[in-house]
Amino acid sequence: MANLKVALLGMNRTTASVGLALKRYMKKGGKNTFTVSAYDYSQDNLKNAKKMDAVDETAGRPQNAVDEADIVVMAVSYEETEVVYQEIKPYVRDGVVILDMSPLKRPSLEWSSELLSDSHHVIGMTPILNPRYIFSTEGTVENAEEDMFDDSAILLTPAAGTAKEAVDLAFTFSSLIGSKPRFLDPLEHDMLLAQTVQLPRVLGTVLFYHTAKQPNWEDLKWLTNPDFGALTRPLFDIHPDALRDEFFRNRDAVARNLDAYIDTLTQFRDALREDDKATVESVTVEASETYEQWINARYRADWDAVQKTSEADAGNSFLTAMLGGAIADRLTGKDKDDD
Repeated sequence: MANLKVALLGMNRTTASVGLALKRYMKKGGKNTFTVSAYDYSQDNLKNAKKMDAVDETAGRPQNAVDEADIVVMAVSYEETEVVYQEIKPYVRDGVVILDMSPLKRPSLEWSSELLSDSHHVIGMTPILNPRYIFSTEGTVENAEEDMFDDSAILLTPAAGTAKEAVDLAFTFSSLIGSKPRFLDPLEHDMLLAQTVQLPRVLGTVLFYHTAKQPNWEDLKWLTNPDFGALTRPLFDIHPDALRDEFFRNRDAVARNLDAYIDTLTQFRDALREDDKATVESVTVEASETYEQWINARYRADWDAVQKTSEADAGNSFLTAMLGGAIADRLTGKDKDDD
């Protein structure tokens, strides 16, 4: 039995759910015990996390939270990540495993490589949440749940040369909070999540910017319902400096996806202008049918089937088409010796 200290840097729905999942694990008789320390700039976030028993102790500074920690979950606002790495360097112990939940993995791994020592092990960590919460956009501590990571996956993105023991610990940690860990190349992570994370955030941000600039905004702002609120929610949850850094540091991938999206929008706009009902109907019907397949697959949560499909289709996959075979082979577990 191991007694481990976990430090959560940045309190939100995801990190508070990590704390609750660890508490659930211990209540069910898990062989390891965890003491959870938390830091956040907001005292209200810390109080709420403590009140719901997601954490055992709180700290006013990140260096106090990480003192003697075995595992650190890095989830501060993205524009603060590099600075926090600098602040905690003198205080994290040798052998610590840092699980970085930043939206982009390559910059975080580069910062940690420059700022930390070889005895500090950083692995990117991106939870794909339980399908029960796929329509929940409330990112606050109060909306944390102990089953947030059940029936889903956590993407682990180790840097090249990361110690096997650190990777094993990250894998085990992800498993015991309820998830099925999957490994992903950091470059591949940032390219793929540009489509499903950054692009929706860009669309919501630019939509609001555009709408608020309209001459009739004083009228429009009262005619807003959940559709508008859900799409523009990132502006409520995420600091504008964090959004700026997230978009700019992944600008090539974001711009490439915007180009493709604009092309599709242009075709749809042209169909509307040309009274082309057949095209409009085709797009909406195909989107609806494919959406149904997607949501059913997410709720089935058969991640083993996803792995098998990825392996079977590796030769013609998006990974191979966009990046060549090397990264795709690493992701699917193949190497040159298999040829």
